Amino acid sequence: MNQEEFFKAHQFTIAALGVIGTFLAVVVALFNSVAALGVSRTRISARVSINAIHHTSLEGRERPRYLTVRISNLGTMPVQIPLSFFHWKLPFQGGVFTVVPQDYSGDQWVAQKKYPVEIKARGTQTFFLSSIGMFHDTARQHLIGKSIWSRLRSRLLSAFVTTDDGKTFNVESERPLRKELAHLRKQERQAVSGQDAAN
Repeated sequence: MNQEEFFKAHQFTIAALGVIGTFLAVVVALFNSVAALGVSRTRISARVSINAIHHTSLEGRERPRYLTVRISNLGTMPVQIPLSFFHWKLPFQGGVFTVVPQDYSGDQWVAQKKYPVEIKARGTQTFFLSSIGMFHDTARQHLIGKSIWSRLRSRLLSAFVTTDDGKTFNVESERPLRKELAHLRKQERQAVSGQDAAN
C-alpha cells in the first residue's frame, strides 16, 4: 500500500485524531487560563488584636495600647488597601461600622500612612485602627451597648476588610481583643446592675 492509498484508507481516523488534538489544545489553554487567574487573584489574611507600644522612653510607665490589624498578602500580585478598609459587623443588624484608621492622621506613637497602602506579594503590613481609649468608646457605644440582648449579640461580633479591588476577607480576632471585649461587657453589665440597684 502506497502513501496515497494509506491516507485514503485512514482518512476518517486521521480526521478524528485532528479533532481530538484540537480539543486537547483547547482544554490545555483553558486550564492554563484558570490556573493563571487562580495565581493572580487577591488573597490576604487579616488578624485584629490589641498591641502595646514598646519604647525605651516608656520604661516604668503605662504603655500606650492600640487596636491593630495585621494584613498579609498571600498572593503573587500587590494588594492595595483603601482608607475605609476595616469594618465591624454585628449579627441581626443591618449595615456595618466602618473604622477610619488612627494611622491615617497618626499621633505621637503612630506613624502616618498614606492611603491606599500597597502590600507587596508575600508581604505584611500592620495598621493602627485606634487608641485603646477610642476603641473602648466605640465598643461601648456601637458594638456592645447596655441591654442584655446587645451584650449577648456582641459575643458574635465579627470583622472584615476590603481591598481596593472590592474583595472582602474575614478577620480573625486574637485572644487579647477577645479578652478586652469580655472585660468591657462585664463593665457594662456591672454599670447597669448598679443603676438598677440605685433605683
